[in-house]
Amino acid sequence: MKMKNRIAQCICIIGIISTVYNEEREWDSFVLTLTWPVTMCKFCNLVDKKCVVPAKMWEIHGLWPGYSNGDCAPRGCSISHPFKESEIMVLLDRLNKYWPNQLPDRPQYDFWKHEWEAHGRCATIVKETDTELKYFNKTLDLRLINDVSSMLSSAGISPGKSYELTMVERAVKRRTGGQPLVLCGNAENTTWISEILICMNKAFKVTDCPQSNCKPKSWRKTLPPADPCGEMVFYPESVKEIHVN
Repeated sequence: MKMKNRIAQCICIIGIISTVYNEEREWDSFVLTLTWPVTMCKFCNLVDKKCVVPAKMWEIHGLWPGYSNGDCAPRGCSISHPFKESEIMVLLDRLNKYWPNQLPDRPQYDFWKHEWEAHGRCATIVKETDTELKYFNKTLDLRLINDVSSMLSSAGISPGKSYELTMVERAVKRRTGGQPLVLCGNAENTTWISEILICMNKAFKVTDCPQSNCKPKSWRKTLPPADPCGEMVFYPESVKEIHVN
């Protein structure tokens, strides 16, 4: 039953990727999505793409508006302007550190452009994120507050070993106060930790991540990978690691 609930949660959050904004209905929550860059590059290598690990720390994937009841989340809103590089130039150093583009074949601003136009434009109904600059700045601030590397290490969880999924979830919940969603990538008979999602309301208070009412058409073939995790998860230290259960 626990595994079914986790799979349902995964479908809910990844549903953000494949839905369209309904301007008649206002969303009511945020999802801060953080990526482990080693897993990202592991799965890029599997599909023959160039990838770099700028630093071995949890990086930002995005800050996504959503629905607290688990419905498919908004995406691609038209309520604000398209991406403008000039608006986030003052954040460039912080963005490159905490929200880097791991795919060197892509233009420098491509990742940020995608996140703004897919998710950030939907967030402009909230005062703290009502401009492009404020959206990126707020997301960077939330990343610093929610330091997953510190949360895991404080619980004795360090890269290079396998752990029970519940141990990872408890380590994050202990510090944030809300049940996170952990996503994984499956390769070489091993479940690699890929992303940790921290859910919160529109006032940025952390909440439990919801179960799903959303059934997107396709949600598995993504980078970073976003598969349900098994009972044991591997926290990789190196892209070349192969862990045998």
